[in-house]
Amino acid sequence: MIRQADESCLRKIWDSLEEHRAVFKSYDAYLAFSRKSPDKIFWRRCLGQLEIAVMDEWRGQKEIGVIWLLRCRREREGYWLEFLIQQAKKQGLKSLVTSPLTQRDSRPFLSFGFYPYQHLDILRKNDLRTSPPTNTPVLLRPFQDEDQEELLLLDNRSFDQFWWMDEQSLKDIIDSQEVSFFYVAGESRKLGGYILISFERDYAHLSRIAVDPEYQGRGIASALLDRGIQFLRRRGVRSISVSTQANNYRSKALYRKFGFRETGESLCICRYDLSGDQDLSSEARVSGNW
Repeated sequence: MIRQADESCLRKIWDSLEEHRAVFKSYDAYLAFSRKSPDKIFWRRCLGQLEIAVMDEWRGQKEIGVIWLLRCRREREGYWLEFLIQQAKKQGLKSLVTSPLTQRDSRPFLSFGFYPYQHLDILRKNDLRTSPPTNTPVLLRPFQDEDQEELLLLDNRSFDQFWWMDEQSLKDIIDSQEVSFFYVAGESRKLGGYILISFERDYAHLSRIAVDPEYQGRGIASALLDRGIQFLRRRGVRSISVSTQANNYRSKALYRKFGFRETGESLCICRYDLSGDQDLSSEARVSGNW
């Protein structure tokens, strides 16, 4: 029987998630999520193994759910997916998506009726000593709390709705210690762009970079990325990666300009329409950024 997680089993579940810490960066974050969303963590014990699933809203969007994690025996995947789909329907969701998955990890979802929804390519820059010259005069400064409202507006103007950052996501970023470089371009009342980079030891990941469509083509993205790379270089970081939508040619051109190269690795977000109408013409299948 699949059960919702409660106080009696939270520690046991956390201890078993060691290889999946990308879902919850810390035990405190895990506890905060379990208290906020007690109906989003499920578990069962099967043949001595703890099977676990974690669901939530996708970026605060009330009609889209996301399966952040499904860890179970292969022969039980269909059983779990049927359960999660029924849970999503009970919650009134219209669709269910996966976290970004490798081709191998996406197979059970595709076999069950999910379809490829967003394709993401991974690029990497392994030499942070070199960057193209950026002479555009742009005011760059660290993010401040009073920037929150304007930054969310900028983010919504810069990305398709599926990829919008919601207020809770921004709050989590501000409260966490994961983001090491969070800069904005412009004055507090009119931001032109922003960048988020996290790093650990000598490896970094470009989590997000956005420029207001009104200001695109003025060198803001280059200035932000250059400043971020300078920051990482001073701290001994040797490599930085980024994930971007496969058909986001403008972003890829920026990354290539800075020495990023495609790794050949890709990720896929899969989707299941809970209405039962798998509309293959959905425009969102080819839109968005990650």
